[in-house]
Amino acid sequence: MPEKTSAPAATRTAAGGRSTAPGGASPPGAPPPGRRSWRRIDPPLAVVGVLIVLLCVVLVIPLAGLVWAAFGPGEGFGGGDLSLDNFRTVLASDGLTGTLLRTLALGIGSVVVMLVVAVPLAWLYTRTDLRGKSVILFLAAAKTAIPGFLVALGYIFMFNPSNGIINSWWAGSGGDPLTDVYSLKWIILLQGLDFAGPAFFMLVPTLRVIDVNIEEAAAVHGIPRWRAALQLLLPVAAPAIAGVSVFFFIVAVEVFDYAGMLGMPARITVLSTLIYQYTQGTTGAPEYGNAAAVGLGMALGIGLIMFAYYRATRRAGQLATVTGKRAAREPIALSRAGRVGGYAFIGLYALVGVVLPVLTLVWASLVPYLQPPSLEAFGELSLDAYRDASYDLGEVLPTTLLMVAVVPTVAVAFAACAAWLVTRTKVWGRRGLDALIMMTLAVPSIVMAVSFVYVGLSSYQWLPLYGTVAFLALVVACRFVATAYRTLHGTMLQVHGELEEAAAVSGVRRGRAFVSVVLPVVRGSLAYAWFWTALLTIRELTITLILSSDGTDVMSTRIFGYSSAGETSLSAALGVVQLGLITVLLVAFTRVARRQSF
Repeated sequence: MPEKTSAPAATRTAAGGRSTAPGGASPPGAPPPGRRSWRRIDPPLAVVGVLIVLLCVVLVIPLAGLVWAAFGPGEGFGGGDLSLDNFRTVLASDGLTGTLLRTLALGIGSVVVMLVVAVPLAWLYTRTDLRGKSVILFLAAAKTAIPGFLVALGYIFMFNPSNGIINSWWAGSGGDPLTDVYSLKWIILLQGLDFAGPAFFMLVPTLRVIDVNIEEAAAVHGIPRWRAALQLLLPVAAPAIAGVSVFFFIVAVEVFDYAGMLGMPARITVLSTLIYQYTQGTTGAPEYGNAAAVGLGMALGIGLIMFAYYRATRRAGQLATVTGKRAAREPIALSRAGRVGGYAFIGLYALVGVVLPVLTLVWASLVPYLQPPSLEAFGELSLDAYRDASYDLGEVLPTTLLMVAVVPTVAVAFAACAAWLVTRTKVWGRRGLDALIMMTLAVPSIVMAVSFVYVGLSSYQWLPLYGTVAFLALVVACRFVATAYRTLHGTMLQVHGELEEAAAVSGVRRGRAFVSVVLPVVRGSLAYAWFWTALLTIRELTITLILSSDGTDVMSTRIFGYSSAGETSLSAALGVVQLGLITVLLVAFTRVARRQSF
């Protein structure tokens, strides 16, 4: 029997299971070793890793810069020993106690106004048979989309004590000016109305699932509908209402729009405007150290409130009495008086919150100076303000559109990668990433802007990004990452792991499965997060006001500047154009929402 010989060297199997040619060379047709090592890399996963690292950097560095600036020299830059001098200066400043009390009154008052409007609207929409109640959805969406500083501008045109349209008409009838819009009570009222729209959307899911037996049983015993809602329904919904109230108290304390437009002209200072004044150097050079000290204290206070809120939310889950088993029942039938009252309430909200400020902006953009409507005024209508505004549009519109395109794309990309890492993997540190993103909600917009100013100027010599559109877009995107993240986080939790397991069995790598399997499944939420972030971007004023400069102005900062300078026609014309852009975004969002059915 012939002796068995070993296989030729060209067909022998190497340790990795691949055949090699003599001398270790690859067999004909096999990829070279370098290409084999490249194939072991998962490019989509590498991109996700780079974005996660970049996200952590842009979120951590400004927070560290804020702390460094708060304990550093007064101007916030250069050398110097760390100290508490900035905190001592702020605490010793005149009027700090009054600023804190006004800020507290602004937060509480805005929440009260918000609840007085949002809770009845949500009850009418979810619990009653009011005809045409779907108009509440449109009004809430419109109120949410219209920037607060444009609403404030409309009311300035109506109730400016010197030449406001309504004040002038009232004074022409033989009386004194009706009211002065530059007051804390107007800031509270308009800011509370501004919060009612988004609060409505937050309260609707809760009121919808509460069993209607509560009100039916009350009706059997002869208890009026309004009394049952107040004494029975609201206590059941109290945890959700408390959560919404805490959230918007935080927003009310940090938002700049109404406090800047209506408060600063009358020297009504709250914490957000105090930080702005420090950064603008109203008494000399900018005092970034003092601004950072106020901002750091503000962020710590908001962080404590959020911590208490999360603890209260966990306890509320233990006290829940509403189950998911709810039979379909007819909505509550309103009496004739109830219907009249409901329509009157909705109409008043529409008039005060949407119709009056929008119509006033349009009117102010068409007349040469503020004046009440009359036959003489109608004869002076013209489009001169829009022609003048066209020069500004040539400067700010490209930047604004670029921001609307880039900011939501960057924010959603960051949020999608972070949500996938936290919900779909077991990577160490994923919970820390989740906490880091949510911590940004505790940092007010103006505080985040100040921290980025400090970091951008400190690193300008070796990374000259400060003062560019790219830097501005990055900061605004960082502000809205948490918003997009919460939307995508909840959606990705609903994606079953079997989809990725099936992809892995088929040889699809994890990064490719993220791009080809997970993202297409959650495309509806991606579109929602993108359009919602785009709306927030176009109405953003605080960060753009702190960081924008010549060449990086956007429409909101230009409108604020013209309003501060008394250029009513120009600011109104630009405001109307901005409302047109917002309308286009809303229409596009509605069409995408209808297609995706989310």
